[in-house]
Amino acid sequence: MLKLVQVGMLSALCLSSSFAFAKGERYGVSVNMLSIDSIEYKEGSSSSQDTLRYGIVHTRPISEDNNRWRWWLGLNYLSQDMKAPKKGIYQELNNLELRVVPQYALSSWSVFTPYIGAGLSLGYSQYSNRWKVDDAGFKYGEQLKDIDQFEVGAVAAIGSVIKLGSDPDAHMQIIPQVSYILPVVNDGLGGLELSVSLLF
Repeated sequence: MLKLVQVGMLSALCLSSSFAFAKGERYGVSVNMLSIDSIEYKEGSSSSQDTLRYGIVHTRPISEDNNRWRWWLGLNYLSQDMKAPKKGIYQELNNLELRVVPQYALSSWSVFTPYIGAGLSLGYSQYSNRWKVDDAGFKYGEQLKDIDQFEVGAVAAIGSVIKLGSDPDAHMQIIPQVSYILPVVNDGLGGLELSVSLLF
């Protein structure tokens, strides 16, 4: 857990200091419903599971000359008990994710600006208290070794900015978004994610 806190502090420092005074930047919070895909291990597989995770978000223009492009930077935290399927693996998950996604605005209609994006999910996960589970759902045998690992995933996203307020430089933004995370380095956290963010 200490290592997870250290990674989180380093990620938050990078998120806040590197992009602190850019023109057009925004900060906010997000609520994400993640449908976690099953993970295959040699001892068995973990379950697919829906869970909530929470995060902070920062956006800024990639170029002042082209307002269609912007960076989406998110820092998300998740803590979840992963229920086991029959003859599967029970484990407890703590995950910290830094997401870096360039986004492109497709057009703008009134208060709506739909966009697409593709980027990277950089995560650190701890899988602890791991056990094999039998057909009846009971743990058996010896406790499995904990797993601490860095994970990299590819992210594809589509969503829309909904502007609140008449001042284009001061309005708040509500952003519903659908993303999919595909694990690339280390077989870890991935799946479909529905999120809502509020930016100021």
